Amino acid sequence: MWRDMPLLLILICGQFVLFVNMQNISVNGEEFHSKSYVAPEPIVCVDAGCVRGRVVNGVRNTYEAFYGIPYAEPPVGKLRFKNPIPRGAWTKSWDATYPRSACLQKNYFNYRQPIVGSEDCLYLNVYRPSGKYLKKNLPVLIFIHGGGFLSFSSSPSELGPDYFMATNAVIVVTFNYRLGVFGFLCSGDEAIQGNFGLKDQQLALEWVAGNIGFFGGDENSITLAGQNAGAASVNLHMLNRKSQSLFHRAILMSGSALASPLFPIDSPHQFRMEAMASGITDWDTAPIYKLAEKVKQLDGLKLLHAVDQLFTFPGIPPVPLRPCIEGDWKGAFLTEDPKKIWAEGAFEQKPMLLSLTRNEGIVEAILTTNKTRLEEYNRNIYKLLPIQMGFNPLYTDDVLQFYFGNKKYIDHNNVDRYYQMVSDRFFRYQFFVLISQYLKYADVQKNPIYFYEFAFESSYTFLKYITGKDINLGVGHFDDLIYLFTMPGFFPPFEINTPESRMSGILVRTIVNFVAAGEIKKWRTIKPCTAITTELGCDRQVFKRYRELSPHQVVVSVTNRINGDMLKFWEGIDSSGTR
Repeated sequence: MWRDMPLLLILICGQFVLFVNMQNISVNGEEFHSKSYVAPEPIVCVDAGCVRGRVVNGVRNTYEAFYGIPYAEPPVGKLRFKNPIPRGAWTKSWDATYPRSACLQKNYFNYRQPIVGSEDCLYLNVYRPSGKYLKKNLPVLIFIHGGGFLSFSSSPSELGPDYFMATNAVIVVTFNYRLGVFGFLCSGDEAIQGNFGLKDQQLALEWVAGNIGFFGGDENSITLAGQNAGAASVNLHMLNRKSQSLFHRAILMSGSALASPLFPIDSPHQFRMEAMASGITDWDTAPIYKLAEKVKQLDGLKLLHAVDQLFTFPGIPPVPLRPCIEGDWKGAFLTEDPKKIWAEGAFEQKPMLLSLTRNEGIVEAILTTNKTRLEEYNRNIYKLLPIQMGFNPLYTDDVLQFYFGNKKYIDHNNVDRYYQMVSDRFFRYQFFVLISQYLKYADVQKNPIYFYEFAFESSYTFLKYITGKDINLGVGHFDDLIYLFTMPGFFPPFEINTPESRMSGILVRTIVNFVAAGEIKKWRTIKPCTAITTELGCDRQVFKRYRELSPHQVVVSVTNRINGDMLKFWEGIDSSGTR
C-alpha cells in the first residue's frame, strides 16, 4: 500500500506567477496588462484588492506564501461579540509577507498557560506551489486548527505547510477564528448570540470560495479539514445549510460535533458565571441585555482571565466554552442539537476521511503526572468524573466499575485504564456513532467514508509541551499533526530518509490523494452493516493503521479490532436519560 503513495521530494527554483483578470490592473502605481506576470514577489489580485506575498524556502522546496490576508473587519469595539463583517476593499497592495497575530487566548493545553494574541486576528494564509508547478485549478485544502475552541492559531510556526507544498499538488489555506470567551460566549438570547468563532470560519470559507481561483485554486474542489475542535467545526459546517455549499469533502481528525465535551450546556447560566468572574456586581440580578452591555465594555484580559472560573477543576470540563444552540434569529449558525441533526441524516453527504491516534487519552497526562492534582481529583471523583466525561452522575459507579473494577480512584496500576476511558469517551465512541449514523443515509459509492488510526511511534510527542515533563506514553492527541505540518514553534522538521520523514510522506500523500479525488485508491470505504455497533465494517476491513514495522520500514495495515463491549456500554449510558 505505501508504495502507491510515494513521498515527493522536489527542489524547485522557478518563477513567480501573478494570476489576475484579463484587464489593466494597477498595483502601487505600476500597470499590468497580462494574465501572468513574472515578479520578484508574487502578487495576486482578489475581490478586495491586491495582495503581495513572499517566496519561502521550505524544508523540501520553495513555495509562495500569502500571510495575514484579512477576511473580516477587526472584531473590536462595537464589533466585539457581533457576527463577523466581510473586510472592505483596500487601495494599495496588502502586505502579505508576514503572519499576523493569533486570536487572544489563554492556552490551557500548555502547562504554563501562556496568554498570547490580539482581538484583531481575523486573517488567513494561502500557500501555493511556485514556478512551473503553479497550475490552474489546483485542489484546495482548508485546515481549521484545533485547541478546544480555546487555543492555538493558524501561524506557520504551528501549521507550516512545507510537507504539503513539497507535493506541488494542492493549495493550502489556514485561518484564525475567535476563541474562548470572544468566540463562544452565548447569552442565550440575541444580546450576545454566540458561535462567533464558527461564523468567522464560515466567512473565511466564503472568502476562499470567492477568491481562491485568483491563486490558481479550484473553487469546485475544496476539502475542509480540521483536528480536535477544528474537526468538530468541520462536522458542524456539514450541518449548516450555508456552509454546506462552500466545500466538497471533509476530513475529521480526532474530533467531531458528537463528542461528549461538546454536549449543549446552559448558556444563560454560564453567561452569568462569566459576568460574575469578570467582576460585575449585579451578575445575578441584572437582565441579560444589561449584563451584555457591561461585558462588551470590559477589558479583554479581564474577560480572558474570568474563564478560569468556568472550570470546576483544572481541565474539567474539557471544553468550557463551546458551540451553543441559538434561537431562530437572523444569522444564527446552529439552532438544534448537532447530535439530533446528524442522527436524523439532515446533513449533506460528502466524501469523508476520519482518523484517530492510537493513544488519544494520554492528553490527560497533565492530570495524572501531577501528584497533588491527582489526589484532589480522586477525592472528588464522584463529582468530577460525570462533568469531565459528560454523563448522568447516577451512572458514575457503572463507569468506574467498567474501567477500574472495584477501585474508585486512579493510581499507577490503573492509569492506562484511565487513558483508555478518555480515548473511548472523547474520541472512539463518538466516531463510531458518527460513522454508523452516516451509513444509515449515505451512498458510500458516491460519498465514501474512510477511517484510519495513526499508530506510528517516535520521539516526537506533544506530551512534553502539555505536561512540562520529558515523557512519552505513546501516540497521543495532536501527535499525527507533526507529520502533516512543520511546527518550528514545537519541533524541528524531519531529516530526509528517516522513518519520520517516510511516515510524513505517506500520510501527506494519503491526504493529498483524498483532497484531489475524494477517494483513496485501493482503500475500501466503510459499508453499512446490520448491527453497526458490534460489526462496524462488514467487509472486515474496518480501518487502516499507520505504524512502523521496523526502524526502516513504515507500513499501512488493516485491522478490524473494535471494542464492541465499550460501544454498547456508552450507548447504554447515553440512551438512559438526562445527563
